[in-house]
Amino acid sequence: MPKLLKDRALTLAAAARRLNSAHRARAPFSLAFLTDRTRIADPASIAMALPRGAALILRDYDAPERRAMAQTLKRICAERGVLFLVGGDAALARRMRADGVHLRSDQLSGPRPPFDIVSASCHSAAELRRARALGADIAFLGPVFATASHPGAGAMGASAFKTLARLAALPVLALGGVDEKNAALLAGANVAGFGAIGAFSPAQKS
Repeated sequence: MPKLLKDRALTLAAAARRLNSAHRARAPFSLAFLTDRTRIADPASIAMALPRGAALILRDYDAPERRAMAQTLKRICAERGVLFLVGGDAALARRMRADGVHLRSDQLSGPRPPFDIVSASCHSAAELRRARALGADIAFLGPVFATASHPGAGAMGASAFKTLARLAALPVLALGGVDEKNAALLAGANVAGFGAIGAFSPAQKS
């Protein structure tokens, strides 16, 4: 594993812990890497760099080899003490014996999936309320800043993010353009850390 990549992950983890410690929001993790093969073609390299206690969320919903990806990433995460969540597919999460499932914003209804950890993708106060009603343990809220994952999407900015997070009834992770340089701008009530994609690559932004 390249030392530069490991150092990058440790830098992000430290920034996420500082963000969490500002208000000590209770959450199952403070840093998450969300896969996106169009931006980081080798998510296994990130999995091997993540520190113990971080989380990896398998997105890439339309990947034809998704089950094989899940098997590889689950194995690496188990070996490294990294939490592994499957996005949008409870059946696959069960087959992989994942630590949890990550729900898209269009999946925030019905009973809570039977996993130790349930995270939710949210973009508004209404979606945060649905995530809480579902029984989610943590919500990803964004995009906070401009991000290559959603080109052209309106970013809510730090102030709106902190307002929504403060009113949420569950821990919130920032998502979208967050890295160690701007994470401190997001400190506030219920803010538990952040998730990232491109920030894990020294040459990219989240």
